[in-house]
Amino acid sequence: MDTICCIILAAGAGKRMGGDLPKAVTQTREKALIDHLLDAVAPLKPSRTIVVAGHKQEVLKSYLATSASSKGHALEIAIQDQQLGTGHAVKCALPALEGFTGTVLITYADHPLFTGETLKLFTQYHSFKKATLTMLSFKAPPPNGYGKVLRDDKGHILRITEAKDCNPEEALVSEVNSGFYAVDSAFLKPAVEALTNNNAQGEYYLTDIVEKACKEGQTVAAFPLADATEAAGVNTPYELSLVNDVLAQRHIKRLQREGVSFVDPKSCFLDPSVTIAPGAQVGPNVQLRGSTTIGSGVIIEGTAIIKDATIAENVIIKLGCHVESSTIAREASVGPFAHVRPGSKIGEQCRIGNFVETKNATLHDGAKASHLTYLGDCIVGQNTNIGAGTITCNYDGYNKAQTTIGKDVFIGSNSALVAPITVGDRALIAAGSVITRDVPAEALGLGRARQENKENWAKERRRGLEKGRK
Repeated sequence: MDTICCIILAAGAGKRMGGDLPKAVTQTREKALIDHLLDAVAPLKPSRTIVVAGHKQEVLKSYLATSASSKGHALEIAIQDQQLGTGHAVKCALPALEGFTGTVLITYADHPLFTGETLKLFTQYHSFKKATLTMLSFKAPPPNGYGKVLRDDKGHILRITEAKDCNPEEALVSEVNSGFYAVDSAFLKPAVEALTNNNAQGEYYLTDIVEKACKEGQTVAAFPLADATEAAGVNTPYELSLVNDVLAQRHIKRLQREGVSFVDPKSCFLDPSVTIAPGAQVGPNVQLRGSTTIGSGVIIEGTAIIKDATIAENVIIKLGCHVESSTIAREASVGPFAHVRPGSKIGEQCRIGNFVETKNATLHDGAKASHLTYLGDCIVGQNTNIGAGTITCNYDGYNKAQTTIGKDVFIGSNSALVAPITVGDRALIAAGSVITRDVPAEALGLGRARQENKENWAKERRRGLEKGRK
């Protein structure tokens, strides 16, 4: 394959994006628009990568100086002080091409969906065809705003006509130009320098070099883009949202190819930093955010939000759970409808059941809180069972205090443990107790009023009420 130099046109102001920054630094869900192009062309190992900057060029320069995607590129900045069209932008890059011989790949910073695989095939096709110029085209049903690829009766390319310059017949052409070109460097310089702005926009169209090449008898080819989605540009926040949707689904598709199952991929949202091991299963309406890591064999039933959490192998996250800034060890079970708040550490084979909330809580292996419980600022020992309705009373209105519960403890239902307090190993807390002092190991903690039964009291009450009605 020929030696390649890449030009990325990035001078646009992006006024329709609603801000005043260079459009190229607009952030997608993963990274800036221009980072996507830098990453896509990196596998081609271009000898030079020329970025044409314009609006707020210092902002773009500063961004590129620290961008991880810039690393590995022999990056040069060309300046387009006035935005007079794509042809003028390439003309501004010509001085940086001085001395280069080979193929010039021309791209746009606001087209972030092109993949490295596509651009590699594109440049290989250009080389195979021994073309002077190859455009990257695709099919788009009319009406649309793309430049039309016009051919003669034998299918030979004649020119590209911009949508605003088309006559009614040309406007019906479905083969359109993506704007990406592979051009022989010897042809590019004189072709660009010969451009005029005799058109509806009064701009220097880069597309005019196609007609020039055809008239000179040069070999001009069109590489058909397999997936037209890749040609999507970003000019408005709406178009950015469409691009983000594609990037999100690409992330999910990569995980599916690696062995992760999704019941309804389109209903799920994953941040780019999320990692999921093969063998995991993700149900519908799941959001995985931040630096979340999901282990192999994990089952997330659905309608869950998991953020900055580490979920180990074979954990089950049942329906309707919220997990944040916490760790859940292997073979644990959480939910349904559980809230695991920041600082929670759920051990192996633990069970956090329905309507259980934890916060800054450590549950050692085998501990269980099966339903209707709040565990905050506490340590729960191995194999301890927390009964329904239990509350660790960790806040006195001014300070937080800790509850420490030993191993093999049984906490009866509807108990309140008033911190700071320690419950020793194998102790038992009677149901309905309010515990305000430490409970030694092996002891029974009982903190409730003595029950009193009054014979026939309810019967006499009913009689009185019935008599009052007469």
